Amino acid sequence: MKTLRKYAVIARISLQNAIHYRVATISAFLFYTLFIYVFTMLWKAIYQEGSVHGYSYQQIVWYLIMTEFVGFACGTGIFRTMNEDIKSGSVAYLLGRPTHYVFYQLANSSGQVLINAVSFGFLAALLGLVLVGPLPGFHPASLPPVCLSVVLAVMINFFFMMLIGLSSFIMEENFALFLIYQKLNFMLGMFLPVEFLPGWLQPVAKSLPFSYMYWAPGKLFVNYSPTLFWQLVPRQAAWAAVLIVLTLLVYRASVRRLQVNGG
Repeated sequence: MKTLRKYAVIARISLQNAIHYRVATISAFLFYTLFIYVFTMLWKAIYQEGSVHGYSYQQIVWYLIMTEFVGFACGTGIFRTMNEDIKSGSVAYLLGRPTHYVFYQLANSSGQVLINAVSFGFLAALLGLVLVGPLPGFHPASLPPVCLSVVLAVMINFFFMMLIGLSSFIMEENFALFLIYQKLNFMLGMFLPVEFLPGWLQPVAKSLPFSYMYWAPGKLFVNYSPTLFWQLVPRQAAWAAVLIVLTLLVYRASVRRLQVNGG
């Protein structure tokens, strides 16, 4: 309980800082709004008639709104923070604290994630209603399972970013890994549903964690059913668990390497 209280205090301080420093959130609001508007107009030109791969025009716009919401909710900057800590050597001071570095970063990012989720959630709902109207077939009872899917998506993204950040212990420059990770996310669910990919690529995409960060919560939101929930959410939970374990193992190996090398 004492350990949990320590991380709760860190999370509370993170939340207070996120509330006080709102300028970055406001600028992100403008970017999010502009991005959604431009792509809504693009999809409007594409959807001249009927649906595409089972998605109506309203569904594809709401899908994009949801996936971009997840992306902005994940916006903690953990990769850059870890890179700076490790390359500058300040990680040594953090390792000396009576907290686990991985869980310290998780608690320290939770405040920003919470603020992002609440603020961008309201903005996303407003934009969707203004641009295309209510989502067809949406029922408020589907919100709790969709929220669970979003939480798991954020966890997958966070620990994947931590893995890339931890590569700074081994690689002198790891920004290329971050760019590759970003582009895979763009192609495998963020901008386009997995159903839009070539038939041979869809099973590959569904076997990778990238689709479960954006495609899974987006599809569950626009086309919710209990069957779909049990198809997607357990896989999200499994990938989240795998990435947490991998992050802890890589962190342990990285710290041991740091201690052996003496800096």
